Amino acid sequence: AADRALRALLDPLGGMRAFVPPGARVVLKPNLLMPSAPERAICTHPEIIRAVARLAREAGAARVVVTDSPGMGTATRCARRLGLGNDDLLTVQDAGEGTDVAPPGAPFHRVRLIARLLDADLVINLAKAKTHGQMVVTGAVKNSFGAVIGLEKAQWHFRAGRNPADFARLLVHLHTVVAPRLSILDAVVGMEGNGPSAGDPRPLGFLAAATDAHALDAVLARLWNLAPHQVPTLAAARRLGLLPAGDAIETVGAPLDDLRPRPAWRLARPTPLRGFGGPEWLSAFLERLMALRPEIDRGACVACGECVRACAAHAITLNPEGNAAGPPVVVDREHCIACFCCQELCPEGAIRVSAGLVARMLRLGTR
Repeated sequence: AADRALRALLDPLGGMRAFVPPGARVVLKPNLLMPSAPERAICTHPEIIRAVARLAREAGAARVVVTDSPGMGTATRCARRLGLGNDDLLTVQDAGEGTDVAPPGAPFHRVRLIARLLDADLVINLAKAKTHGQMVVTGAVKNSFGAVIGLEKAQWHFRAGRNPADFARLLVHLHTVVAPRLSILDAVVGMEGNGPSAGDPRPLGFLAAATDAHALDAVLARLWNLAPHQVPTLAAARRLGLLPAGDAIETVGAPLDDLRPRPAWRLARPTPLRGFGGPEWLSAFLERLMALRPEIDRGACVACGECVRACAAHAITLNPEGNAAGPPVVVDREHCIACFCCQELCPEGAIRVSAGLVARMLRLGTR
């Protein structure tokens, strides 16, 4: 079924042969955030990964490698949890060696990316449709952050993640360097709510593909009733002149209104206010009042310490007294930069994005 759906999806683009020349070394870059079962909708579904690999081999690829630098664990561990292993079709490889790059025009001096991604004849981006605590949407462009080697991810969250706009700009520049020739979005079952790891799987029922990942993300945002200024990566792409105008994005296949989820898709956080049309100082002031911060669910937290290890700002500590004297872990509000790495990587789903007073009032006003 996945093969058939992908053939139909890629046919308007010329099929897989339009992208994969004979003898090519192809690297598939799925979203492998952490080891998890396929039904949790955290990672790109293994049937999609295998189907894309099969079409690439049919088109003449000499080798198909699957790789990523997960937030937790390794690519091979994630693949095993998904039921993927090495065979005649594909090879799963961990991130391995890194290559230092300086994204053109980026205000960042050096980022270390997976070398085999940069050395491939072509990269195919296999994204997953999910919500995100900081970036609102996890889509095709956000998936490029998985190209950053290991612990450097936390460092970049700390250096650029203090301001969502800066982090979004980093993601857009990274995507330009990774330069996938084709992006495919697994939206058969997406994740809403407390994404990108602890949300709720919800059927969306479609696959999407594009040569322009920004356009692909813009269509997904539209389906979730989000304007470009409400999705930091789209806002950054627009400022950099990389986002096509809405009426310039041509879609083929099912009418978008038929794909729109009803009821509306639940997000992990209130949408950003910057760019809403009012004065910049007012939107910045209101965002400060919204004070989004991680909130610990005492009942779900098992004090495993993954959030402590994930926090590059060193704003989280284990509480030696545990639930007897407060939450199992403590967040230092003064040092927290609201990057939500802790929420993203909590294996128990025990951390949520907590909305400030203004955000709660806005939510009540929209019910």
